[in-house]
Formats: sequence, C-alpha cells, structure tokens
Amino acid sequence: MKTHEVIMKSKKIEQVNEALFILRHFINLSARLLPFLDELSKKEFPTEEEITDKNKIIGVYVNHSFDTHTSEILMDSEILEKIRVTFRSIIQHSENSTENLQAFLSEHKRLRKKWKFIDAN
Repeated sequence: MKTHEVIMKSKKIEQVNEALFILRHFINLSARLLPFLDELSKKEFPTEEEITDKNKIIGVYVNHSFDTHTSEILMDSEILEKIRVTFRSIIQHSENSTENLQAFLSEHKRLRKKWKFIDAN
C-alpha cells in the first residue's frame, strides 16, 4: 500500500471517529434534555425561567439538522430517529410523548452499555 493511500485511510478513520464522538455527545445530551423538555412542556404554569429553558432546548433541536440515517450507519441504531420523534411528540403535546421518550431512553441505555464495552476493549 502506498503512503498516500495509508494517509487517506487514516484521515477517513479520524473523520469517522470524530463523527462518532459528536454523535455520542448529542445522544447523551438528548438523554438529559428531552426528559427535562417533557417535564417543562407539561407544566401548567411555568415560570419565566422555565419558559426560557424550554425555548433554549427547543432551539437546540430546531437549529441542528441531522440525517437520522447517520446513527443507523455508524451505530446500527435508529436512535436519531427516536430523538426526532420524541422531540416532535413533546413539543406537539402528543399522547405518545411519554411512550416515545421511554423508547428513546431505553435505546440510549442499550447504546451506553455497548459503548462501555467498546471503550473497555
């Protein structure tokens, strides 16, 4: 194998590793933000601070477009689709929001176990 081919493959591996790092961070962040958003969305009389927090969380998801297939390819998981569905159901006050949130959190828990195993090796 030629030196430039090795460098190209090395750069591709670095790019995939960086994408995985960013994806894992976003998923872990979502595991904290979505339950909080769900709680804030169900408040009958939210405070000004709670309204501000809710709007900031909504901004995180509205301002970040992502391809849900990314997690299918890189992680063999539909977790980004679960995040998208959960977020939409929460902000639309859907009857399924709690069910969607639990499905996302369950998949997050499964992935965290997988990541811990991978990180340990």
